Amino acid sequence: MTRFEIRVPERELNLPLCVSCGQVFRWRRIEEDVWAGADGQDGYVCRRSPGGWEVTTNADERSFRRLFQLDRRLRDVEESIVALAPELAPYVARLPGLRLMRPRCAREVLFSFLCTSNNNLERIPRMVGWLGDLGEPIAGLPVRAFPTLERLALLDEEELRGAGFGYRARTIVAVARRLTELGGDWLDRLRGVPYGEAHACLRELPGVGPKVADCVCLIGLHFDEAAPIDTHLWQAACRLFFPEWTGKALTEARYRQVGQALRERFGPLTGWAHQYLFYDNLLRWRARSSPEGADTLVP
Repeated sequence: MTRFEIRVPERELNLPLCVSCGQVFRWRRIEEDVWAGADGQDGYVCRRSPGGWEVTTNADERSFRRLFQLDRRLRDVEESIVALAPELAPYVARLPGLRLMRPRCAREVLFSFLCTSNNNLERIPRMVGWLGDLGEPIAGLPVRAFPTLERLALLDEEELRGAGFGYRARTIVAVARRLTELGGDWLDRLRGVPYGEAHACLRELPGVGPKVADCVCLIGLHFDEAAPIDTHLWQAACRLFFPEWTGKALTEARYRQVGQALRERFGPLTGWAHQYLFYDNLLRWRARSSPEGADTLVP
C-alpha cells in the first residue's frame, strides 16, 4: 500500500466534481471529505488535506497523477478553450477544477458506458457498481478491482436483467463474449491506431453506437479529439453553434457534423471542451427539474 499527498489547489483539481460528472462511475464519498474509487485493478482512498489530497492506494503516485492529468496546468487548458471559443467562458468559470480524466482500464470504461444508453447519472453508478462487485477485493481498500473479461463473459442475460440492467443486458453479454473472441488485449491495442479507425472498430461490437464508441475513445482510449454527442451535448451545441437545429432530432449525419465542427474548433482540446459543455447542460437540466438542487455539482 502506498500513501502520498498531492498538493494542488481546488481550483486546479476538484476531485469530487471530476469523479461524479459522468466520466467514471465507481467513485463514492465514504465520509466527509473522503472519497474512494477504482480504475481497473487500482484502488484509491482520497482524503482532503489543507494543501490538496492525501491518497492511499495499491498503485502509485504516478498512476494517480495520470488518472487526473495532473501534468497539465488546468488554468492553461481553460485559457486556451476560452481563446478558441469566448462563448464558453461562463461554462469554464462555472466548473472550476474540472479535469478530463484518463483511466487506464479501457475494459472498465467500455462496460461502464454500455450501461449509459438511455440512462442517467443517478442510476448508472448502481449498474456499474454491480458489475464492479464481481471483481476481487483490493486488500486494505474499500473497493474492488473491476472483473476480468473472463468473469464478465460468464454473465448471462437473465442474471443481468434480474439486476435491473434491462435491454442493456443483452449488449453487455454479447460484447463480453465478442471481446473474448478478439483477445484480451484487443481494446488496449486500439490506442495505437488513429481515432477514426478505433471508433470504427468499436462500432463493430454488438450494440455499440457512435456515442458509446466516442465515450470509450475519449475516456478509455485517450483520443482527445473524440466528442461524444448525447442529449446534453446536442442541446449545448444547438444553443451555441447550430441554432438552426434547435428542436430537431440528432441524426447520424448531424452527429458527425457536430463532432467534426468541435474538432475543427478545439483540436486536441475537443474532449476537454466537450466535458464543460456536457456537464453545464446537465446542470441546466437539473435546475429546470429541481430548482433547489441547481447549484449542486456532486450528485
